[in-house]
Amino acid sequence: MSEQVVKDYHKWVHRFGITSSLILFVGMTAFPIAASAIYGVWPDFKQLWPAFIAVILFMAPYWPAETIGYMSIMGPGALYMSYITGNVTNLRMPVTVGTINALGIKPNTDECHTMAIIACGASCITTVLVVALGMLIATPLQPLLSAPAIQPAFNYVVPALFGGLVAQTILKGVKPFLLYLIPLAICLFFCYFTKVSGAYYMLIAIFVSAVIHVAEYKNSKKKSGPAKAE
Repeated sequence: MSEQVVKDYHKWVHRFGITSSLILFVGMTAFPIAASAIYGVWPDFKQLWPAFIAVILFMAPYWPAETIGYMSIMGPGALYMSYITGNVTNLRMPVTVGTINALGIKPNTDECHTMAIIACGASCITTVLVVALGMLIATPLQPLLSAPAIQPAFNYVVPALFGGLVAQTILKGVKPFLLYLIPLAICLFFCYFTKVSGAYYMLIAIFVSAVIHVAEYKNSKKKSGPAKAE
């Protein structure tokens, strides 16, 4: 394959990826804006902006890190596809890594990026088929799913998931678990002893967690410094 063909292909991938991303962005934002304009119901941005800023602060480190870290494995084509369809970390990336490992392909090569597009495309198609199948069988199973006998199982799904996440933290040691409890304790203090709105709790938790982990990192570096010097 000539170098010019490769350059033209990469230009086409970026052009198609950027265009499709912009189209998707317009489509996602147009519906709520149109619905708000038609019915005259607009969200209260005074209540939304603290949560909006909290999500940005929480996700901002991941956005450049994922793009840089995933690019060598997935390539631009699969990465555009993954960001458009979602589930990058838990679906698209594992599928890509599993595919190139099974075929013995070296990362950051044209072969790797080509197979990444095929693997991510298959993953996207599978996701759509599973969601469509779920929609088709949801209606016939509605009487069974709404039966009172199995409602306790649905009520404990979320606590079970969070329990598994917390259990991993506890098993790693008492100290990391206690560090996670400090932001929770501060949020509970603001909840019961101040009039601060609950929308600010995530901002408070993120700030406190950052301060704690920076202090913990500096403390660990001080302890490991003399040992390395010896």
